[in-house]
Amino acid sequence: MGPAAFYFGAAVILTILAVEWLDSRLLWDAHESGTPASTTEAQIKNKRRISPFWLLPFIALMIAGWLIWDSYQDRGNTVTIDFMSADGIVPGRTPVRYQGVEVGTVQDISLSDDLRKIEVKVSIKSDMKDALREETQFWLVTPKASLAGVSGLDALVGGNYIGMMPGKGKEQDHFVALDTQPKYRLDNGDLMIHLQAPDLGSLSSGSLVYFRKIPVGKVYDYAINPNKQGVVIDVLIERRFTDLVKKGSRFWNVSGVDANVSISGAKVKLESLAALVNGAIAFDSPEESKPAEAEDTFGLYEDLAHSQRGVIIKLELPGGAGLTADSTPLMYQGLEVGQLTNWI
Repeated sequence: MGPAAFYFGAAVILTILAVEWLDSRLLWDAHESGTPASTTEAQIKNKRRISPFWLLPFIALMIAGWLIWDSYQDRGNTVTIDFMSADGIVPGRTPVRYQGVEVGTVQDISLSDDLRKIEVKVSIKSDMKDALREETQFWLVTPKASLAGVSGLDALVGGNYIGMMPGKGKEQDHFVALDTQPKYRLDNGDLMIHLQAPDLGSLSSGSLVYFRKIPVGKVYDYAINPNKQGVVIDVLIERRFTDLVKKGSRFWNVSGVDANVSISGAKVKLESLAALVNGAIAFDSPEESKPAEAEDTFGLYEDLAHSQRGVIIKLELPGGAGLTADSTPLMYQGLEVGQLTNWI
């Protein structure tokens, strides 16, 4: 409304100046007409025309009117979002973003009547009006750093912002913010699968998922099983790698360091530094297996040996000296092609 007010004020000032100028001209003409003229001389008067100066106020008024109408058309929809804390939210500065596009701005922050929550007034652009429905979700995005990577990098560069995910349902103007980012988008091509494990181990949200040592996804969330006998780990595979997950895929934990020391020598395995600190998962897939589908469930094995990838064979040896379960390799022409899993 600032530019509109400017042009409206300019129109008023120009109108006043035009009126003053016209009054001065009329007074001057009246003074001139009061001077006696010779009876023998004819008086010639020019026909009065509207001065172009009068166009300026009308132009300013037209511009002001157009700006006011444009501002009215683009006025935002004010909604209220309840947060548990206002840390990182600044009125007039904190934006609301959807898919990286700014769709609103925080206007005001106040305490609720019971002083238990923070009410944040947000102005959402008019073209997002249809997205303000019952299942629409809002959450605060802040940068978080760990050895597994940096999440919320855009917030680190441009400051905290409120994320928005449109939903379905009836129109609504009052929402409750989520504590964390929603689980995932159903329409962006990523693949959500679930892993069953006895316990979480050293895994956490953000732990990477590897396929042949290439990160292709991450642990998104986790929860205790409904029967409370284990955990369910939600894994999100990136869209470009979803074809790597098959119905027959096997997943195993590669967190920490796998070290085996025996008479035959010492063997140390480390997937990556991020896996050592933040935990990680690896998997392999048979080529002939069918592609996995969203929400498929797999088991998470303790390690590669227990995942039982490959063919299980039994060998009869004259003795077991120097053999170590889950450590002794099976070699073929200088290459490790298997591992001893158990012996009796």
